[in-house]
Amino acid sequence: MDDLDRLAAATRIVNARIGFAIHALVFVLVNALLIAINLATTPRLHWFWWPLACWGAGLLFHAALLLLYTWGRDLHRRLIERELQARRLER
Repeated sequence: MDDLDRLAAATRIVNARIGFAIHALVFVLVNALLIAINLATTPRLHWFWWPLACWGAGLLFHAALLLLYTWGRDLHRRLIERELQARRLER
């Protein structure tokens, strides 16, 4: 893997993490607003749980995909390094 490939892979991971951070920030801000609206208009009926739960599930799925992607990249790199080390030892 040359330097350009490493740079491209690192850029993809950084962009994925930034995307998740933006998703999480928007989740917090919008749901805080929805909770405030709900409690100000209909305090006896707590409908804010529905968007909070559904969007929260989406956020958890996004986090799981990000973790699996970075874990898979790390595993792939370690396996390649082991294979290269084994080939060096064979020589």
